Amino acid sequence: MDPPPILSSAFPLPPMGYIELFSDDNIRQNERILQPPPPIEGPYELFGAYVSGIDHSEPIIRPLADLQIQRVYMRPDDYKGELKKLCFAILTNYLDLLQIVSRSTLTPSPDSGNMTLREQKLNEIELLFINIHHLINELRPHQARETLRVILEEQKQQREKTSEKLYSFLNRIVDVLNSAVYSLNDLVPKVSN
Repeated sequence: MDPPPILSSAFPLPPMGYIELFSDDNIRQNERILQPPPPIEGPYELFGAYVSGIDHSEPIIRPLADLQIQRVYMRPDDYKGELKKLCFAILTNYLDLLQIVSRSTLTPSPDSGNMTLREQKLNEIELLFINIHHLINELRPHQARETLRVILEEQKQQREKTSEKLYSFLNRIVDVLNSAVYSLNDLVPKVSN
């Protein structure tokens, strides 16, 4: 006989299941408080699909050579300049492709055996686009760091403004209390022993 199918839910438990874990008794006992699970090693199931663990030894963005794709730019110190060069190369190749298509001949390319000039130009344009996307993806970690820096700077400024407001309110409260004490001293008769 076949084993019964394992049912899994695509959604988490309702919140009441979590709220009951944080009752006053459980918090006092400090035993039943939900602790984060240890990191999962190896493959695991996520929303019904099996996922292998993240290998942190591999770079996030793999080099084009690992993907068996030709890199048409040198190692860039100037990303902006390299991107401009690649965009210009795409533009010139596109204009060449338009010229080839306007002639409407299917002559084979002298460089490649069975490929026509049109197919060769399309492959060159595809290669240039792949290189541009790869170059842009190399900038993504820098963009993420810069975005995080901006967010942290905004949070810092917001906290400084909040603390300044708090100190101004505290000073106003102290002034109000001092004026109340002075006015009470004037109203209350002094008792002599």
